[in-house]
Formats: sequence, structure tokens, C-alpha cells
Amino acid sequence: MVPRRFMLITAGFLLATFVVYRFLPWTPLSSINFGNGKALDSSTTSSLSHWKNPGTHSAQIQLFFDQVFSVSKPSPYSFPALSQSCSQAPWPSHPSEEIYLKCGGMAAGLTSIVSQVKVCLKMAVDTGSNLVLPAMPLRDSTDLTDFNFFNEAAYMTYDKWFDLKHLRAGMRKACPRMKIIHPDELDTTVTVKHTWNVEIGDAPGYHFPDSYFWVGRPFRTFFEEQFAKRKAEFEASTGGKGGGKEGVTVVTIGSPFLLFRITEDPTRQDLALWNDLALLVRFKEEPRQIIDRLLGHMERPFYGVHFRVEKDNIWSPLDVQLAADLDSLDRAWAKFGTPGAQKPLVYLACGDPEQVKIFETAGKERGWEVTHKWKVAEGNEETLGMIKDLPFDFQGAVDFGVMVRSEFYIGITGSAFSSTVANARDTTGRYRGSSFDVFEDEGARSHLNTDGAASSYPCCL
Repeated sequence: MVPRRFMLITAGFLLATFVVYRFLPWTPLSSINFGNGKALDSSTTSSLSHWKNPGTHSAQIQLFFDQVFSVSKPSPYSFPALSQSCSQAPWPSHPSEEIYLKCGGMAAGLTSIVSQVKVCLKMAVDTGSNLVLPAMPLRDSTDLTDFNFFNEAAYMTYDKWFDLKHLRAGMRKACPRMKIIHPDELDTTVTVKHTWNVEIGDAPGYHFPDSYFWVGRPFRTFFEEQFAKRKAEFEASTGGKGGGKEGVTVVTIGSPFLLFRITEDPTRQDLALWNDLALLVRFKEEPRQIIDRLLGHMERPFYGVHFRVEKDNIWSPLDVQLAADLDSLDRAWAKFGTPGAQKPLVYLACGDPEQVKIFETAGKERGWEVTHKWKVAEGNEETLGMIKDLPFDFQGAVDFGVMVRSEFYIGITGSAFSSTVANARDTTGRYRGSSFDVFEDEGARSHLNTDGAASSYPCCL
């Protein structure tokens, strides 16, 4: 039976998200030849800790970490799948025909925000549209169930969440026809002639939050049909005179995560594009600096565990997750460890220091030394202060970066964070299944413990 708490919180989240969305305006990396100098112009990625294990730090992990989390400038990367998709997009032939996509309805935890940003970027690429940087609310750091949907002061534009310079540079290289502007530029430096709205809910048979668009039902077709309707409605209302004003057309649209069924393209171009878009969403300097410092302080290998037991937990309870995680740690060491060698550290990704203590005690009883961001930074007041100054979700970005670099990773299928990390560690850009079960994991070294209420997440984050 699904817990009542899960049902209530999930229903509240989906209802609030629907209200906002409705009413408010990778290349498969195993296929890249990293030595050809085209996809990855420089294959050098600095090791941030004092130990290395190239066997598990696959090219995928190195590339993802370098583009998204490295403290220094990332190595040049050509975004080949993005370049291919942009070359096939229907870009306008005249400036008067340009469309600027302004995505809205984007809110939730950090990795869900990342997914919604990728949905927005894919919609722009698919339709040959320019982009107005989206704004997303930062949820409350103490009440994690308060997503601040209706708190205007909590909304921050993309450049406050992520590295805008990296996004612009990647788009200039792979998608040079796409223009990216800040919302403050609308009707200041960029004259707006029309502001029209397209509702994802008008797509026949679409039910939020289910995945919907795929190569057999393209978003581009739906968008072009809806845009033509808005244009016809405007012309009918003005008698075809057009109002005489020059300027661009802004289209507001919701950007719900899970919208695209990216794994249902037999050519894998959709998945390749999705993976490249993930490499565009680079975190800001503050969490990247902290990640670099933490990795520099861990002088031996570590396994990463996502312990999802914060106050907004709607998945398996603490005791169930704890038992499953400890069993998985033992199993990982038995399968991939070296007999007689010192066990790795266990780095715990968890936003609740009190629950961390419970895991530390239980782990010690099973022979595991458990650490976490606060413990690694102990004795370094500057680093501790940097961590404490970050909102909850940006602290999650720190754990995300560390998890990507772990020798083995353990999460839970009900969590967007867990699935996103597992996807990032796999050469395909998708969690292929547990490293305990698959014949060859190509260095992914990941396992997600099954949660009964998590049947729809892994596909499309």
C-alpha cells in the first residue's frame, strides 16, 4: 500500500506544479572517439583528489564532471549531437519571423529543475527558437515541501542558478543561430511585437506529468500547429492589419520535467541531444569550489550513498533505506573490492545532519567509516562557512558533484537526484541497471535500491 504521506505530498506537489505550469505566463558517450580532437578537443581532466582509479572513473564520468563541476575552465567540447540537431532545426529566414521561447512552470528540487531546464532547451532547439532565460523559484531551505511557487521574491533567473557563460559558449559553438537573452531585455533592448501562449495541455491525450512527446509524436509539429493558431487568432482580431509594430514574437510555455520520451528514438539522436544538453547546465562557482575542496581532503577512495531521508521524504522510511544501503555497500565491496585491502570511505549525500549520525553509527557497526560534507570540511572554517551559506538545494549540488566522482554509487529509484547521478555515471547517459546485475557496466559502478513508489522516474530525467 502506498503510504498516506506519499500520496498527500505527491498530490500537493503535482497540483501546485500544474497550477503554475497551467496559469503562469548526450551523444552516447561510448561512441565518441576521444582521441579524434573533434568531440573533445582536450582530453585532459585534472584529478581533484590525491588518488586515482581510472578503472572506474570512465570517460563518461570524467567528461560529465569536467563540464558540469570542475573548478577550472572545462576542456573544449564540441557538443556534436546538439550541433546536429541545431543544423536540422527550422530557423527563420528573416528577423521579423524570430520566435523567443519563454519557459515557465519550472519548480521543485535541484535535479528536477535541471531536468526542466533541459526540457526548455530541447523545445527551443527542436523548433528553431531563440531563448529567454527562464526563472525558477528556490524552494524554502527549512520547509522542503514549500516550493515557493507563488513567492515572486524566490524566483531567480538562470544566471543565478547556473553558469550562464558556459551555456552561451556551448550554444555559440554548437547552435550559433540561437540567441539567448535575459528577460529584462524584453521591451528594452529587444522590442516585442507579440506575446502568445502555447499550452502543453492542449496536446491531444496529454496528461500531466506523464512523458508525451517522442519522435513519433514530435514536439515541433505540435508547436507549429499551436503557433499557427495564435497567429490566425491575432490576425482575425486585427482584421489582418498586424498593428504596424515591429518586433519579435515571445511564446510563453510550460516546461514540465519528464515531457520528452527521449529513450524511444531508435536512432538515439534524441538521447544524444539530451546528454549534450546535460553538459551545458554547469553549476555556479560557489558549489564547484566546495566540491573541489572536499575532494581534495579525501585522500582515499570512497563509495557514495544518497540517503534520502530529509523532512520531505516520500520514499522508503529511514530504517528501510538504511538496511538496503548497508547491504548494498557490503555487496559492492564483495564484488568490486580487493580482498584484504582497506575499505573505501562512505560519503553520505544527505541534507539532514541528525539522520547522518544514525547512518554513521550503523555503518561503523558494519565496518564502514562514514563521512559527509560537514565532516570532511571539519577544521576548515572557511569551507564550512561556504557550505552553510548555500541554500539547501545548492548544498545538494555539492553532494551531486561528489557522488559523480565516487568509486561506487548507491541511490534509490524514487529520487530524481539518485536517478540523475546514476544517469550521469553511465556511458549511455542512462542508468542501465544495477552494476550487480548487468554483464558489463562500462565503469558506471552504480546501484539504485528499488522503491515501490518510483515507477516513472528513470526514463526521462
